[in-house]
Amino acid sequence: MTEPRHGSDGAVAPMFEKRRRYLAAMLALGATGALAPARAQAYPSRPIRLVVPFAPGGTTDGIARIVAQKAGELIGQNIVVDNRPGAGGNIGTDQVAKAAADGYTLAMVGNSFTVNPALYRSMPYKQGDLTPVVVAGMVPFVMVTNPKSPFKTLPELIAYAKANPGKVTYASGGSGTIGHLGAHWFGDLARIKLQHVPYKGGSLAMTDLVGGQVDIFFDTLITSTPFLKSGQVRPLFVTTQQRIDTLADVPTIAEAGFPELTFSAWVGIVAPAGTPGDVLDRINREVNRALAMPDVRQKLAAIGAQPVGGSRLQTQKFFEEETQRWGAVVKASGAEV
Repeated sequence: MTEPRHGSDGAVAPMFEKRRRYLAAMLALGATGALAPARAQAYPSRPIRLVVPFAPGGTTDGIARIVAQKAGELIGQNIVVDNRPGAGGNIGTDQVAKAAADGYTLAMVGNSFTVNPALYRSMPYKQGDLTPVVVAGMVPFVMVTNPKSPFKTLPELIAYAKANPGKVTYASGGSGTIGHLGAHWFGDLARIKLQHVPYKGGSLAMTDLVGGQVDIFFDTLITSTPFLKSGQVRPLFVTTQQRIDTLADVPTIAEAGFPELTFSAWVGIVAPAGTPGDVLDRINREVNRALAMPDVRQKLAAIGAQPVGGSRLQTQKFFEEETQRWGAVVKASGAEV
């Protein structure tokens, strides 16, 4: 390196001093510029969009709105629920799968996320296009029947179905829904033949059950509660290990001798694959904090839901187990869309 030239008094020559100051200023400016993007990218710096791939008013939508409000307060930005229904949840979920992996577009998915890969011959996205973040809540299913049906308990239902093979009809909100698959699974375990009657939505199925057109219906506790309270339907059992406080007199499927039939409608948050780990951790942490708060737990309980939460690793394992379980049920049932 060439030595700097000095003046007669030993000072650095003016030209070299100007260059040194220029380089120092540029280095300082570069350091400042490097810090600016980091500050600008502090997550979250704007509202977060939470896509619910189902219509308003359902189980997923109800839990999403409760969790989004509180988690948004904790994270410091609004979490805006955006309903994008269609194709069993595939349309809205696909939008999120193709969104930027920056944590500002998330989806609140349900059981269909782990069922659809086995149910649909062609999917617009792959499960691997999305990363599980946290399971927000679960809602038990309850098998209900018309009060005028010839059976009033689960043992009576099984006995009647065995004496009248194929005559007991069960409604569902559509082929491949959890109500359909759960009832098919139940029939296999109980060794009874049931006749499936699919509808275009759970509300239509419930209407015909109340009217006596079908015999039984697997419904979530959220949507069946008004009909249970009014006495329009009778509960036969719930799909939980322990009895539910609001239905303390109704036996569980485990008590009936079918513990493997324990299942629930669940909802969880997913993000586009490639979303930074620290962003995913932040979302997971704030949702867990929200689920631990008494007011959130009270609101969830009021609609028949139970908070879940857990780590990202636990969530990933849960999604994998659900995919395997329901994939096997879909295959056994022969259901497809």
